[in-house]
Amino acid sequence: MDGEGFVIHSTLIFPPSLVITFAALLGAAVGSFVNVCIFRLPREGLGVSRPRRSFCPSCGFEIAWYDNIPIAGWLVLGGRCRACRAPFSARYLIVEAGTALVFVLVAQRFLLGHAPSLPAALAVSALGAALVAVSFIDLDHKLIPDEITLPGMALAPLVVLAAPEVHTVDGSLSRVLAGVGSALAALPIPASLRTTPVLLLAVPAAAALSAAAAMLAYSAYWKAAHPTSPKRFRDGWLAGALAAEAGAVGALSLLRPEIILAPGIYAFWAGLAGMLAGSSLVLLVGIIGSKVFRKPAMGFGDVKLMGLLGAFTGWAGVLAGFFIACILGSIAGIYLLLRHGNRYLPFGPFLALGAFSLVLWPQAFARLLRWYAGLFV
Repeated sequence: MDGEGFVIHSTLIFPPSLVITFAALLGAAVGSFVNVCIFRLPREGLGVSRPRRSFCPSCGFEIAWYDNIPIAGWLVLGGRCRACRAPFSARYLIVEAGTALVFVLVAQRFLLGHAPSLPAALAVSALGAALVAVSFIDLDHKLIPDEITLPGMALAPLVVLAAPEVHTVDGSLSRVLAGVGSALAALPIPASLRTTPVLLLAVPAAAALSAAAAMLAYSAYWKAAHPTSPKRFRDGWLAGALAAEAGAVGALSLLRPEIILAPGIYAFWAGLAGMLAGSSLVLLVGIIGSKVFRKPAMGFGDVKLMGLLGAFTGWAGVLAGFFIACILGSIAGIYLLLRHGNRYLPFGPFLALGAFSLVLWPQAFARLLRWYAGLFV
């Protein structure tokens, strides 16, 4: 941002008020689609694009486009169907307004900050919209749909590679990668193998071999662990996709070790480390909790969700985000227990809120966590 209050990105200049307004309008429009996902994904026989038009859940009346304008449509109709006058849940309005708020916060962080980045703003906005959908589905149905988390996990490392500004550089990981880069550079690889034509062959070949190996390993694991159950091809596909990405970037790093600390490459490995840390942490907590309380403590959907979030927070952010989620979940759980006697509370919304807050305000939460830790020293 320059001294006159304009956002500069590439060759375009936008006043901040226009950026915020556009972000809010876009967020509300995306929120309308998020409402479709929340209603349809958990229900058999419905899909995001099937049927094509939105309809009243009570009478099935197709909602006209002018009644489907985000936020305004609900307000004009008074929250009721035009045909049967059945009430529409206020959740539709909350989701659209909430998604608009998410997009505004992302714009403030990644477009109006000291280092504007349109790719990062798009990536984090997409993550925020997905988390709104996941949170409300988990609250309504006590499940986190694979239709969101599995594609998200498969794409997340590539997203942060293209938008490395999402990640705050972690000193420990940088030192590890620098050491790996030095070791790779010292390998006796002929210069002829570090050329662009070789890269164009080696990178796709490494991706294909890595994917095949991961899917074969997954198939063997599933057959041994579940001999009478059908294979879960979606999980195997995810393993293959992540292995292919890691193999491709690994081959690139092997042949061009000087790029290993480039922002995109660093963000890619930070994302993979965060995914591994996030899924492992929630899985471990779930196993221990199940042993202690003698009932399921964490759903496998939470494991996948934290893997997706870890791609954006990195491994250190996983720990902080999980800690924040536990505090928020405990406060909400105590309130519900005292007020309604309800002992069960989905954890997905709190994981989403904790990790997404870290993505938006990493420095602020780092200071808060340091202050909290200092209380016990």
